[in-house]
Amino acid sequence: MRRASAQPSAAKPVAPPTGKHVMPALEGGPSSLESTVFGDLDPDRVNQLTECLFTLNNRRFGPIPGAYVVVCTQPGARWCVGQLSADRARPVVLYETMEYDDPVAAQRAAERLREERGERPPARSL
Repeated sequence: MRRASAQPSAAKPVAPPTGKHVMPALEGGPSSLESTVFGDLDPDRVNQLTECLFTLNNRRFGPIPGAYVVVCTQPGARWCVGQLSADRARPVVLYETMEYDDPVAAQRAAERLREERGERPPARSL
């Protein structure tokens, strides 16, 4: 099993593109794996997802503490631990050092990561 890298540092938002209303993105942009996995998604749908994640994160940008997921990176072959993030460029931050051949092993790793960091699943904001 591989260990997760340090949690992404807090970065400041970059200006959204001109035109219509979109959620901002944090500096840094997606990794090559994130670009490969999420590159074909509809930008308008990703923006809507990011708005929901922004609300879930108590109206803050960036990774959501305790919100870990397992993402299939190669259909039927590879799964990676990720963290939901209120960032239109990176709605899921993938931990490339935590990639597995089995989805159950990836799920256990995500749960262990949350426990090691002392985080709980996100609570609904009111």
